This record gives sequence, structure tokens and C-alpha cells, in this order.
Amino acid sequence: MSGKGGRHPMTNSTVQEQLLHDVQDRTTEMRRWLDTDNNSETLMAHLHDEPVDRTWLRTYQRLNHDLMSAVGNAQEQLPRRR
Repeated sequence: MSGKGGRHPMTNSTVQEQLLHDVQDRTTEMRRWLDTDNNSETLMAHLHDEPVDRTWLRTYQRLNHDLMSAVGNAQEQLPRRR
């Protein structure tokens, strides 16, 4: 192989690492949001079927969706166990 400095295709390992970083980033984003204001307390209220602010709920649903999508994407790339 010559070192022409061209683009290198992403290896399966590199893709897996990027997907895991995405999961970590989405987890951190959710944790930081829950650590602000009273978002953790509001989450507990929501989990107990108490009414919550619509803006709060939309933000929570978006962050949760982003996190679950990142987890799903990472799981699709993991080698299958037998």
C-alpha cells in the first residue's frame, strides 16, 4: 500500500468505536440535563404518572429517543454471540 494520504475506509472496529462514543455522548447529555434544575425530581414524578410540563416532557422524550437510537445502532454492529 502506498501512503498517498487519501481517505481511509472506516474499519468495522472504527465504526463500533464511533457508535459507542455516540452512546456515551447521548448518555452524558441525558445525565447533564437530569442534573440541572429539578429535572431528576420531575422524571420521578413522570415515572409515577404525575403530570409534568409539556416542554419538559418533549425534551425528555427527545433525549431518551436519541439515547435509545444510539444504543440500538451500536447493538446492530456488535458481533452476534452464539
